[in-house]
Amino acid sequence: MTARKKKILIVCTEDWFFRSHFLPLARLLDTRKDWQGTLLASTGNAAEQIRQAGMSMRPFAFRRASMNPFVVLLTALQLARAIRQEKPDLVHFIALKPILLGLFARWFTPSTATVFHVTGLGILAESNALAARIIRWFGFTWLNHALKGKRTRLVCENRDDLAYLDRFGGHARPNALIVGGAGVDPDTYPEQNRFQDPPAIGFVGRLIHTKGVDVLVKAHAQLIEQGLRTDLFIYGEPDPANPASVSAEMLDQWRQLPHVHLCGATRNIPAVWEKCEICVIPTRAGEGMPRAMLEAAASGRPLVVTDVPGCHEFVRNGTEGLIVPPEDSPALARALETLAADMDLRRQYGAAARQRVLDGFTEAHLQDNIARLYQDLLA
Repeated sequence: MTARKKKILIVCTEDWFFRSHFLPLARLLDTRKDWQGTLLASTGNAAEQIRQAGMSMRPFAFRRASMNPFVVLLTALQLARAIRQEKPDLVHFIALKPILLGLFARWFTPSTATVFHVTGLGILAESNALAARIIRWFGFTWLNHALKGKRTRLVCENRDDLAYLDRFGGHARPNALIVGGAGVDPDTYPEQNRFQDPPAIGFVGRLIHTKGVDVLVKAHAQLIEQGLRTDLFIYGEPDPANPASVSAEMLDQWRQLPHVHLCGATRNIPAVWEKCEICVIPTRAGEGMPRAMLEAAASGRPLVVTDVPGCHEFVRNGTEGLIVPPEDSPALARALETLAADMDLRRQYGAAARQRVLDGFTEAHLQDNIARLYQDLLA
């Protein structure tokens, strides 16, 4: 008699986010004969590719932009009902909103093995707004309480986030696992050996305030004023569902600037780093482990990042690239000028960045870590 497959339900806000960051999980589940994976997420144009990777889909509307407490409560109740209907052996919540809603849903499924996967604390950890402080204290304290359970685990993508969560009860560390982001496949992002003067500068990501693209544009303008004719290529689009999305007016202003190219969204990331020699991650807030940073590093490109969680977990200043304070356009301009003036330094940092990926930040590393975690919880 064939043993029943263990059902693993992954809860994520958007299918596009899962596709861009966590397809290695889908491939892991597809290779296992004893596990069956289902993704519960808002569905869009990424659903078919996720199915092709071997996962089934359950559509769910997270209403990502809404902070109305009644809408949040209704969404939590609907999530609890969806989980009960799926009857999973393990639920894996990815990112803060599913985690906070999932804490409520666990009231109705207390015996189900659970993974809370923090992909960054961002503005919630840094904002002094009253609503953020209330959500932060209540949510993170509740999370630490939930982690007392024997069948719950916490996954973080950097040590800063783990230490921050420990302030709200101190129970996270015994059941915690740190993974190097979602990982990248180094074969998909081959090392680029093309270097030229002046080098092109690249940014890949959503065009939202927290990503700090405006700081990068300002720093680049300073370089142009100083006579360095380097091109800045910005790959990404605004996120209308995010209140911090870059406005159409600001985009129009950027289009008028010399040597600035708004390229829109792209999925051909290797082509980006074939063209651009310097990767900039100018984020204002901490991220778990920025995928755009790992992709550029795997491609052998030097990195200029801000001194925030996630970024300084990967980049060692003066080894894989340079670290600058967030929201400091003059410091960012100086770092870019340093790299632009020294091709040998760009080569050195780029080679070190790729080696750092190979040493612990690949898809295979993520899959091995998560597989052991699942096996432990499902044993």
